Amino acid sequence: MSKTNLTAAGHTLWSKIPKANAELFALTYGSLVTELLRDYDDDIPEINTQLERIGRSIGIRCVDELLSKADSSSPAIHIPTCRDMKDTAEVVAKVGFRMFLGMSCEVGNFSADGRAFSLFLYENPLSIFVELPESNNGVE
Repeated sequence: MSKTNLTAAGHTLWSKIPKANAELFALTYGSLVTELLRDYDDDIPEINTQLERIGRSIGIRCVDELLSKADSSSPAIHIPTCRDMKDTAEVVAKVGFRMFLGMSCEVGNFSADGRAFSLFLYENPLSIFVELPESNNGVE
């Protein structure tokens, strides 16, 4: 499975799906983070837990949408069957992120058992309007 082919498939799918306004999307995310800060009284571990839960739900829906769009699109957007988790990670990083956010990301940090990995976003479009309160500066 070629990374170039996956990137091209991501570009093709990106051009075919309806777009949401990127600033509206980023503002909505910023509002969500702000509301979590208020609801959980700056309890950063709990806020991160909630953001992870929300992100996981969104990710599952996005992968479902990616697979349905790739299957119903033209043969030029064929995504080959993934043989292992590394193939799956590359498809999500190169096609899925391009399809929904107009960008791709890098894959790394596979776990020893090969069942988990990290995706690295070097330009995060969701953080445009997110500002942490000064009491939380330096928190990751």
